[in-house]
Amino acid sequence: MAHASRSIVIAVTPEQLFDLIADYRKYPEFLPEVKKTTVEGDGPDATVHYEVDIKATLIKYTLKHRSQRPARLEWEMTKGQMMKENKGAWTLKAVPGGTEATYSIELKLGALVPSFIEKVLAETSLPGLLSNFKARAEKLHPKASA
Repeated sequence: MAHASRSIVIAVTPEQLFDLIADYRKYPEFLPEVKKTTVEGDGPDATVHYEVDIKATLIKYTLKHRSQRPARLEWEMTKGQMMKENKGAWTLKAVPGGTEATYSIELKLGALVPSFIEKVLAETSLPGLLSNFKARAEKLHPKASA
């Protein structure tokens, strides 16, 4: 199983960032690899069906999200293609200049996928993911980032 974690400071409040992270329906608008989301339930504690382009293929999986507003939003996979496990969390903490956002993931792919691929998927996608969330949050809340 691959583990990865990375932090970034985003110039918005924890509440503003939490709201962005929990707005699963909008992910295809600013996360290029997310092609479609279908959300069951309202609010941050929803079940979300994802269709994600991992360059080689389009995969589908379902995550159950749980939250502790505005400090933490975690997920665990309930169904997935090519994956045996996908769980992780966003942890948000107010800091001077905004919010320190830490994204952590544990990923285990199917038996036919080499383990080094898990590590590559978990670690190499993090900088882009965090950068996309930062850009979106600071665009939606320019006064907070000024």
